[in-house]
Amino acid sequence: MISWRSRAGTIIAAPTVGILIGALGPLLMTVDNPVGHATHLAVSGGWSWAALAFAFGITGKSKFESAILAPVALVAAVISYYLTKVSQGEFMTLDLNYLPAATPYFSWGDFLSKTFFWCVAACILGPVLGLAGHLAKDRRLRGLPFRLLVPLVTIVEMSERLRMEASLQGAVAYITWSAILVAAIAVTIALAGHAIVASRVKSSVRKVESSG
Repeated sequence: MISWRSRAGTIIAAPTVGILIGALGPLLMTVDNPVGHATHLAVSGGWSWAALAFAFGITGKSKFESAILAPVALVAAVISYYLTKVSQGEFMTLDLNYLPAATPYFSWGDFLSKTFFWCVAACILGPVLGLAGHLAKDRRLRGLPFRLLVPLVTIVEMSERLRMEASLQGAVAYITWSAILVAAIAVTIALAGHAIVASRVKSSVRKVESSG
């Protein structure tokens, strides 16, 4: 039986971890060293946010709980991300109607529109990723497509970033995205290989048991 303390801890962890992940990306952007920049590139990638929702899907004790925890984590991350951007001076603009005495002001429209858009996206994609995480706990072969979801998303994203952005972002970005791509490919191969071998072993055991 699942204790209420354990369940409460999981429920609290979803927004807490989301807040930390959301704030970490913008904060690391200001760190002036290759390690900080590489970590920023990794944490701010779409694959890492997908992994966040997927992970809370795994921690969910039921399909419903997984489908709730994932978007909660993502929404918390989105809000934290943009609030951190605000604290760094983002969304400040000038009123060009009063030049040359223009004064900066906060663009509520820009801030709210971006936050709202990504919160809606989190509410749409979060349950899907959370449910995938829950179904990935099925160690049988039919759970493999769900276990491969995040690695495959990572491969697609990193391939596109290397193709479209790497030449503009510099050596650190190229090395970071290449390393993530290689790791995602390795994880994909390992997960697929393990599932196939395990399936064959189980099939062989069943044949031996049935023949005996």
